[in-house]
Amino acid sequence: MHLSVVIQMRSFYILILGALISSPAYTQTVSTGNVETYDYDTTLKGGYTISFKLDDSLQYLLLKKGNRMIAELSSTSLGLPYKNLGYVGADFANHFVLVHSFGSGNPHYIELIKKMTGENLLEDGVAWIDVEKKNEFLLYSVNDVPDEKDSMTLFNVKTGQRQNFSFPSDIFDAPQVLNRIQISKLTDKQLVIKYDTEKGTRTKAYKR
Repeated sequence: MHLSVVIQMRSFYILILGALISSPAYTQTVSTGNVETYDYDTTLKGGYTISFKLDDSLQYLLLKKGNRMIAELSSTSLGLPYKNLGYVGADFANHFVLVHSFGSGNPHYIELIKKMTGENLLEDGVAWIDVEKKNEFLLYSVNDVPDEKDSMTLFNVKTGQRQNFSFPSDIFDAPQVLNRIQISKLTDKQLVIKYDTEKGTRTKAYKR
């Protein structure tokens, strides 16, 4: 075969290979596990990170420190929203809150992850209410759709101490109870919450 024909054919194959490498499907394959493709913050205090990984059918979140993999945090089917898989709701010194959100006003399910081990310190299925980041307190509900018999739990992340408080009776005048409560003030002696009702925003103080 004439040398010029060989050179032309070689150039043609190089162009084809370049097009394949730059295609979306190929790019997704080679970027498997690339943190930059994830929509949420993946950097945690203390040198820890959350790594996002894909395979043929699933997507994962992995807890790492440097190049060391500590634990698999969660997994969902490929293509489901990242907020189902999880995102960081609060980052503390030695722990962080991993939130799983399913939209449409549904409760936000949470895990309190110990960074050193990847262990979840909370009961399965607990739901987010609010957080006080400075002093590392988490307010949550064991029942994701609470009623008048349930209570809110204030969790001291540093000590592991739990305190339970009743829900305001007038918050049950509308759905999505947990989404309508916020911590307004928290001291050693008092918890104050702000919450929305059909008749407007109200506050309630609890002794600690």
